[in-house]
Parts: sequence; structure tokens; C-alpha cells
Amino acid sequence: MPFYRLLKLLLSLLMLTACATVTTPHIDYRPGAVLETLSSAVSLSIHTTDGSLGGSGYLVYRRPDQLHMVVLSPFGTTMMEVFALGDRITLIYPSQSKAYVGRFDELPDKGGLQGWRLMRWVMDSDPREGEPLSVTVERSSKLGFSEKVTYKNGLVTSKVSDSGDHVHYSKYSAVNGIPVAAELDIRNGRDDRIRITLDEPEVNTTLEDAVFAPHLDGLTVIPLSAIQGL
Repeated sequence: MPFYRLLKLLLSLLMLTACATVTTPHIDYRPGAVLETLSSAVSLSIHTTDGSLGGSGYLVYRRPDQLHMVVLSPFGTTMMEVFALGDRITLIYPSQSKAYVGRFDELPDKGGLQGWRLMRWVMDSDPREGEPLSVTVERSSKLGFSEKVTYKNGLVTSKVSDSGDHVHYSKYSAVNGIPVAAELDIRNGRDDRIRITLDEPEVNTTLEDAVFAPHLDGLTVIPLSAIQGL
């Protein structure tokens, strides 16, 4: 879906509840199906002890570690852009003409920003290989830490990391034979909460490299460690 169409889609905000109810009806998906790219209109809400942020916008992802998210105000202006690649993240605030650039481990402990470091882990939600069982397994994540993964009918419904971060996946559907969870509820060990809701996602389409490259012309570039919060 072209970006100009995604920008027109405004979704209502949803607040993350303390305990998400996960329902995963049986859906038909292609065995061995893997999500390589994702583009979708989204609604986003972030709640922390230091503040909150919410808006609509769009999310673009390319496996394994490229992500671009735009958060729009109710009036359709861009409040924030997030670019992630590997261990690097760029946060752009157009109204301030500022861009904060650095590594994920430079994100401050407070201010609701630690949740962004979870996005690569969250997007890794391939269905279980083999028979579609309902089971909980412990394994090493692709990022090298331990995680506990719960499957229902072969689909990931939740993951918990050894540091206390967890994510719930719900409202699955099959898009071109690939299972996609339309709701992602994320909470980190600091009790920061992020809820992302996808609308009409498209999967495994060709995405240009420019989609994942932040445009810093005219912006003041500041070290990520200097950011104060959302």
C-alpha cells in the first residue's frame, strides 16, 4: 500500500489493559509461512509513569531489524518518527526540528522510551514449525536472551523475556497465507506499556531502502542519551 494512502488512515486510540485477554481462533495459514515485510496503518498508545503518547499513523517493517514508524496527531501532522536498524535508533520530532540518534542501549531508563528497544523482539513471531500445537516452550531468542513462548493452534500468543518484558499477540488473520496478529500489547520490566493495532496490513511486498532511511536535513541532530522522554 502506498504511503500516501496509509497516511490518510486514522484509527481510534486504544488503551492497554493490565491483563490482555488473548483469543486465537483456528485460521488457515501456509505451513512454513514467514513474514519478511509488513506495512500497515496503525493506532498506537504509550503509557508510562512519566507520561503518555497516542496517535494513528503507519508502520513499515523488513526482516530482521529494519523498522519505520510514523505517529500522527489527530490533525494529521507528524508528531514523531521512529527509525530502527540493527542496534541503532533515530527518533525525529518534526515540530521541534530535532532528531535524536544513537544505540538502543543509550535510551534513558525513564521517560517511556525503553519500549522501543523491544520492537525487533516483538516482530519476531513466526508460527511454530511442525504440527500446530498449543504449548509453552522455553528457548533462546534470536537476540540471544532466554524467552518463554506460548503458542495456541501453532500461533504465538505471548512471549516473556528473562528480564520481565512481555508481549501479547491477538486478533490473528491470514494475509496471503501468512498469520498476522492485528493487536500487539507490550509491557517492559519498568511497567511502560505500548499497544499497537494494525489495520489492513500488507505482507511480503517489495519495500524500497529509502523507506527505512531517516531524512535529517534541516534538523538538529542530538545524541540519543540527551533525550528526556516522549
